[in-house]
Amino acid sequence: MARYTHTIDAKGRVFVPARLRGTIGASLVVTLSLDEGYLSAYTPDQFHHIREQINQLSGTDPAVRRLKRLIIGEAMVCELDSQGRISISDELWSHIQVGRGEEICFIDMFDKLEICAKAFYDNQKEDQGSLAGVDLTRFDVKGL
Repeated sequence: MARYTHTIDAKGRVFVPARLRGTIGASLVVTLSLDEGYLSAYTPDQFHHIREQINQLSGTDPAVRRLKRLIIGEAMVCELDSQGRISISDELWSHIQVGRGEEICFIDMFDKLEICAKAFYDNQKEDQGSLAGVDLTRFDVKGL
């Protein structure tokens, strides 16, 4: 559970944080996120489970078809190379408005990794500020 910053290299590859490599295995499935400005990365098993759930939804519902196109249709399997890098397509990088030579953040969310532009993350963090003014009582999380 942490945020890691890395730079996209000249070939569109990025190092997966060393601390995460032991838990994710040899590949990640990277796709669009439900949140604007982010990509989501899952282990193949996690993504298989998500795909099965989506495939059980009614194909006659336009929202389901859109969900399938954006989550399943945009997904790509990214194999870790011997140095621990993954290569992500330019199309997915452009979705979060980054390119080669730019910094991105990996955010470990336990059930997935979120990937976003470092500049986007910094701006979002600054704009949203702390949680001090947010009513969190509806979440009933003890110990915060």
